[in-house]
Formats: sequence, C-alpha cells, structure tokens
Amino acid sequence: MTQARLVLQGLVFHARHGYCPEEAVLGGRFVVDVEMQLSLAPIQDDLSGTVDYAQVYEVVRQEVTERRYRLIETLADQIAERLWQSYPQLEALTVRVHKPQAPLPGLFGDVYVEIDRWRSVSR
Repeated sequence: MTQARLVLQGLVFHARHGYCPEEAVLGGRFVVDVEMQLSLAPIQDDLSGTVDYAQVYEVVRQEVTERRYRLIETLADQIAERLWQSYPQLEALTVRVHKPQAPLPGLFGDVYVEIDRWRSVSR
C-alpha cells in the first residue's frame, strides 16, 4: 500500500462571504487549500484509482462562489464535508480557507481557518 498526499494549493476566488453587510455587496478575495491523504494500492496510471482533482476543484468552486456563508469556518466545513462524503478513500483531509482582505483595523498577512478530518484506524 502506498500513501499519497494530493494537494490543491492557492485556489483563488472572488466571493461574498462575511459577517458584515458590505461583504455581501462588495465581496472579496478568498483562497482555498485542500490537502488529501489517501492510500493507493498499487499505483496504476488510471484516474479511477485516485481522486480526480478537477472534481475536487469543482466542489470547492461551487461552495465558494455559488453559496454565501457568514463565517469562513462554515465555508471550510462545508467544503470538507462534501469532499469527505464524495471520496471514502480519503484517510485524512485538511481544508484551509484564507481571507486575506478580512475587515481588520490594521495591517496583517493573512486570516484563515483550517478544518481537519481523519478516519479512525481500527486495530
């Protein structure tokens, strides 16, 4: 069995998430990272044996651009839930939603939330 880590990093979208009413009107930049850990046995040059990252991108795009959440925590959790349910071969999953233009009264590098999921290992 081979352990693999599949990462989609820096997926950028314009969306209208946020608690403030202005955020619903103006929107802002959101960046999403998805890290998936899975087992591949044995590695074949066939998409059916792994996770289709084009489909993962589409799930992320839909959640970020077609729905509106007040909290980035909820957005990250919804992305994680859809991916977790869609891909039972995932052993672990991390979803990060960055909000680099969050309405804060000062200078900062980034604001993000990270959701982690993992399957229990029974021994």
